[in-house]
Amino acid sequence: MAARAPLRVARGALGAWLLGGLWVCALGGLGAAGPGGSPGARRPCRAPQQWEGRQVLYRQSSRRYSRALLSYDGLNRRVRLLDERKALIPCKRLFEYILLYKEGVMFQIEQVTKQCSKITLTDPWDPLDIPQNSTFEDQYSIGGPQEQITVQEWSNRKSARSYETWIGIYTVKDCYPVQETFTQNYSVILSTRFFDIQLGIKDPSVFTPPSTCQTARLARMSEGCPW
Repeated sequence: MAARAPLRVARGALGAWLLGGLWVCALGGLGAAGPGGSPGARRPCRAPQQWEGRQVLYRQSSRRYSRALLSYDGLNRRVRLLDERKALIPCKRLFEYILLYKEGVMFQIEQVTKQCSKITLTDPWDPLDIPQNSTFEDQYSIGGPQEQITVQEWSNRKSARSYETWIGIYTVKDCYPVQETFTQNYSVILSTRFFDIQLGIKDPSVFTPPSTCQTARLARMSEGCPW
């Protein structure tokens, strides 16, 4: 992928549920290196194409965290998210989201009633990885003695710009995503942490919408009470 689409402020609908919203700014060319190396000495690794795990998303607009199980299939350009309940929040509905980019549609399924909405995806597929024209910022270890993992930090910072609007942290050994953060006007607007990652898709049928989606509505359902 040559550059982050204008949708790393928003991976489009994928951003709205995978990372939480619209992001801004495409990436520029490789700029100045961080403390870990000289310019041009580092190149982004390639993230796994098929994996499952969990994520925690923080949205500045709502000042809330949300958790979800995630199945990511970059080879077939599809993503499935399943909201997790970690606390009893009155009137909050939990959903499953199936994003099929080859077909250009997203299904939103209410977990209890299986009510389904079918929404057109208008934005292009944006892989969850490090764009090849990213700027290397740093390399460091997470954890402490006897329990460490080495990660690299990349951004869309350009040499002609003082601040980045996207920062991605990925492990050095296998290029697993650890965290992605988006900023606007010097403030964090979205931040997503990834963990419990397992390679492969255990059950490919998770990308198949339930039968209730055959008569799906065409508007997104609210997360709050339906009345």
